[in-house]
Amino acid sequence: MLIKMKEKNIFNYLKLNNIHIPKDINIAVISLPSLIDKSLLIQEAKSEKRHANMKFTFSNPEYSGLGDKFEWAKSCIVISYNYSPGSSNNHSFKPGDGAIALFASENHYKPLDNFINLLTELFQRQGIRIQQFIDSPQHYDRIFFNSSGLGWQGKSTMMLSPGIGPWQLIGNLYTEEKFEDSEKNTFSCGACNLCQISCPTGALDKEYTLDSNKCISYWLQSPDIIPHEMRINIGNRFYGCDECLTSCPPGQTKEFDETKTSTVDLKKILSMTNEELVEKYSWFYIPKKNGDFLKRNALIALANNPDEYSVKIIHNLLKSDSEIIRFYSIWAIWKITKFIDIEKFYDVDLEESELVKNEYLRLMK
Repeated sequence: MLIKMKEKNIFNYLKLNNIHIPKDINIAVISLPSLIDKSLLIQEAKSEKRHANMKFTFSNPEYSGLGDKFEWAKSCIVISYNYSPGSSNNHSFKPGDGAIALFASENHYKPLDNFINLLTELFQRQGIRIQQFIDSPQHYDRIFFNSSGLGWQGKSTMMLSPGIGPWQLIGNLYTEEKFEDSEKNTFSCGACNLCQISCPTGALDKEYTLDSNKCISYWLQSPDIIPHEMRINIGNRFYGCDECLTSCPPGQTKEFDETKTSTVDLKKILSMTNEELVEKYSWFYIPKKNGDFLKRNALIALANNPDEYSVKIIHNLLKSDSEIIRFYSIWAIWKITKFIDIEKFYDVDLEESELVKNEYLRLMK
């Protein structure tokens, strides 16, 4: 007669090993094999081009979407970090100011990294095989979230939890240690669709589906040419968009500090070197680690929210060595002045870039 060994409880195990779980960390366990596979879901979004030109987990859906990645793994520990901000999206609309989305206001991954690394070190000391994934293109980080009991996928496609809403980051730790499954829960958005209503561009028109082609956050991180209409929709956003997060009822708390803002001086951004920008915003995803893309964002935001000094500053940027900067400076000047006296500051016949020249000629029409 086979006697089934009692599975370990993850919370008792951590307590016995003197691992304290911070109040902002939530943990759940999924037994493996799970038979969970999100590959087709990711591939479907890719085939319908809803991912726009995003790489990340879309580069290899067959692997990133596979739950049972390792034959040796008996459990996956799902760890979420609650970074609920102490402020609303109360950013300034004063001319010349831009907004950083609250999800990007600081490096929220650091506490999650620290805790998962702590668990990794514990398992390694005990000779237990592990594999961690944190914000990795090799792993769809929300793959086990719905089944773990921690929460559910919202109509915004964000992972939601009671009292936290979408303000959380998720990591996964595969281990050969067998832990007992966490208690499952049934949650849903019900009839609520505030995230869909609040999205300024219709990226969430189909519930539980994100069309990245219409997503402001996507475009402010993309290396591609931002479409003309999207530049207008960006408004004075410098990085990210919070509308689907701040509108979500489970994520709204009475602890919000309305005096805090996530505001930047756009003119200051344009005066910084690329190296200074990449260092200052090291936790941002910046295409090719090229600060010109942050200056591009600043030019768009400043064109949509100019002050009395904006035109002079942008006129000077028409002489930039950077094709990206000249391209968006042309658009920004057109947006603010409709090219009044443009010939005093820019000679299209001297323009070496066909991309910039074509943008100028398009706008002239």
